[in-house]
Amino acid sequence: MSEEKHRWGGHLAALAVYVIFGINPNCSKAVVPEYIHPEVFTAVRVMFGAMAFWLLSLAIPREKVAKSDRWRMLLGAVLLAGTLLAFGEAFNYTSPSYVSLISATSPLLVMLMAALFLREPISWRKSIGVFVGICGALMIVLFSWKIDANAHPIGLALCFVNIIFYAGYLLLTRSLSSRYHPITMMKWMFLLCAVICIPVALPFLFAATSPIFSSAVPATAYLNLGVVLVFSTVVSYFLLPLSLKQLRPTTVSMYSNLQPVVTSVVAIAVGQDIFTWNKPVALVLILAGVYLVTTSRAKE
Repeated sequence: MSEEKHRWGGHLAALAVYVIFGINPNCSKAVVPEYIHPEVFTAVRVMFGAMAFWLLSLAIPREKVAKSDRWRMLLGAVLLAGTLLAFGEAFNYTSPSYVSLISATSPLLVMLMAALFLREPISWRKSIGVFVGICGALMIVLFSWKIDANAHPIGLALCFVNIIFYAGYLLLTRSLSSRYHPITMMKWMFLLCAVICIPVALPFLFAATSPIFSSAVPATAYLNLGVVLVFSTVVSYFLLPLSLKQLRPTTVSMYSNLQPVVTSVVAIAVGQDIFTWNKPVALVLILAGVYLVTTSRAKE
């Protein structure tokens, strides 16, 4: 009975994580770029994450990062910084729906990179899943090019850069996550990210480019920024390890299918995006591809 209860707790944690990830693009678009420059937004986010995780680290036993892992930690921070910078910059050109729809292809990209760099096997089922998912991604680009202003080529390209960096980050830090406490790992990741992102953001700290630091900004802007900082940056990193302790990674990853659904519904409801016929069709293709990849078991 206790084990079943813990499994339900894992499902609820995974559900909460990907609902948060689904709302994150909507809250980010509400402040970027109208009230805060993308690079400043990213710098504020990593600084808040660094401070939060260093404070939380006081409550756990201190862990020392081995010398052999330091280069991996540094490279992981570079990839994470690239992920967050591309994520923020994308809102200069596109809408939350497109950011989330393209993000849904990340399991497909992770599988391809794992096969290329880690020699993980690829089954026919996975191959079909990748093909179907790529068709969905192409549908987003090709059929939205002229009918939707949010389908800006630079914005879509930044979305793809975002998931490429993120896939590399996941593969590079997978071994680190098994050797260190999540808080230990994230306190160093966010600190190194802050060192990278702050210099990039310095030229855009003026009120003209980031008016959120002035007094003429509505309270809703601060509310949306607060949701991103507290929930998307801190709370989700607490809940995700809890779900992984109780559920298989493939089970947890299936909850990522909720992300583009939540983002698109909220974006269209609040007027951040418009409904076009290709979005639900592309979503079905992407989710079908992700399902085929994550449920496939290649022979050893």
